[in-house]
Amino acid sequence: MNIKSAALNAAGCLALALSLNALADVDYGHMYSPMLPNEQTMNDLPYAIPCAEAKNQYGAKFYRCTWFTLPRNITQWDAQQQRNITFSNQLSGKCLRGTCRASNGSGIYGMYGRDVSFSLSIYYYIYESEDGYPIAYRMDGGPNKKGKGVTYAQARKTLQDFLLDHGISDTNTKDAVAAYNLHAAAASGQSTDEAPQIEIKPLTKPTKTIAIKEAWCNPRADDECTINGEKVPKAELKQFLPEIYELEVLNAGGHCEHPICYDKNDKPVGIL
Repeated sequence: MNIKSAALNAAGCLALALSLNALADVDYGHMYSPMLPNEQTMNDLPYAIPCAEAKNQYGAKFYRCTWFTLPRNITQWDAQQQRNITFSNQLSGKCLRGTCRASNGSGIYGMYGRDVSFSLSIYYYIYESEDGYPIAYRMDGGPNKKGKGVTYAQARKTLQDFLLDHGISDTNTKDAVAAYNLHAAAASGQSTDEAPQIEIKPLTKPTKTIAIKEAWCNPRADDECTINGEKVPKAELKQFLPEIYELEVLNAGGHCEHPICYDKNDKPVGIL
């Protein structure tokens, strides 16, 4: 499945989480080991986590893309509002027509090619693994940050190591990881590659400073693009437009027509 490059920037992630501004229905924070990250930031959270197929209380299926089954509340000081804000460390939503949105309208949290409901840990976005399964990447990594992509089995191994490293017992870790069984090799306990190291490449910036009024690429041609009406090879678009993440554009009301993204006023703002 061909999914367009997409991601939220790390700085915007917390703002989206805080925009939930609501308590979880039930807070299971007392069941979290004190050795687990406090989720005040994304520090020390696993690079990638697999999604598990689950059912809600009504029997409807959804993908659970969280590193811990039960939710907890996070309380944080908001300097702008000068008060503490409490929000859940998990959010719910649905992927429709390739875009995954939070159910409360707070933003876009990934792209996936099947229409599915989901729950997701904060600081993550949903994407497709290297072998075609739903996983969640931390918002400062993964393909959308020009970082390393992983297979479903590698994401499963990353989660397993994370739990063990943070004091979760072998038995409890084995039981927790067993739910992530979409991949046959992962479910059978076959060996996987080592957990990936975070690999973030800087976005390219334009080398030519001209006012871009119009930019377009013919979707029916491999290399037919124009900048301000002048023909430009697709490979040279980066000289005129910066690299950008599609989810950031979508959350701002814009859209992308590969490889060029436009703001809500149809002005070209970057390339994927």
